[in-house]
Amino acid sequence: MKHYNEGTFCWAELGSGDPAASAAFYTALFPWSTQTTTMEDGRSYTVFQSDERDVAAMYSLGDPKLASFWGCYIAVQDVEFSAERAQSLGAEMLIAPRRIADKGAMCAFRDPTGAMVALWEAAEHLGSGVQHEPYSIDWHELYTTDLNAAAHFYTELLGWSMEEVPTPSGRYLQFKVGADYVAGMKAIPQDMANMSSGWGLYFKVSGCEKVSQQAVALGAAVVISPMPVPGGGTCSTLQDPQGAFFSIQHRF
Repeated sequence: MKHYNEGTFCWAELGSGDPAASAAFYTALFPWSTQTTTMEDGRSYTVFQSDERDVAAMYSLGDPKLASFWGCYIAVQDVEFSAERAQSLGAEMLIAPRRIADKGAMCAFRDPTGAMVALWEAAEHLGSGVQHEPYSIDWHELYTTDLNAAAHFYTELLGWSMEEVPTPSGRYLQFKVGADYVAGMKAIPQDMANMSSGWGLYFKVSGCEKVSQQAVALGAAVVISPMPVPGGGTCSTLQDPQGAFFSIQHRF
């Protein structure tokens, strides 16, 4: 099982209003299998696997009328300390630090720009068993209403170092833990001014246009059509049939 250093994204969960439909969509789009258990509150919890390695998970929102959404977790060594630090930096706590049986401990909050994210202190469950391979999570990116405020918050909370990359569409910030790139950030463009701050995740695929077409055939909508990625490759943003946004990318 992969170990995650503090400040690296380690896990992702899909909150779904219709878990059966979501599972059918993602297992048709990606070569994933599923393992489903029942949580203490009676709701289902499904782990998506690729070659028997955990990729991400899904839990039931309990109401089919609720739109699905992807959420992500960042590894920390002490979730209570990090939660207090996040609040001191302006975060709004949504789920106070709590233990999840013998798996670990978590909390969730909105950062000062409104984006929701969770922290994970690992015990038995370290996180995803695979990343940066085909059909696993490859990148995390924040669209934010305030780029400078978001950058300050995460670098202070997690010790990320920052690099600015000039792009034709404006400032793009990349963040590292040690020598490893962990995330990117960009400001919400003016033509999307009604959009709220939010973290998005990218799945690595072996052909962005082909997978986008497959997703549409399965009922998804294309939000951003396949476009070039700096350094070579393509990426696309989609909305699954239950409402969750996610991105895919293929790098050369």
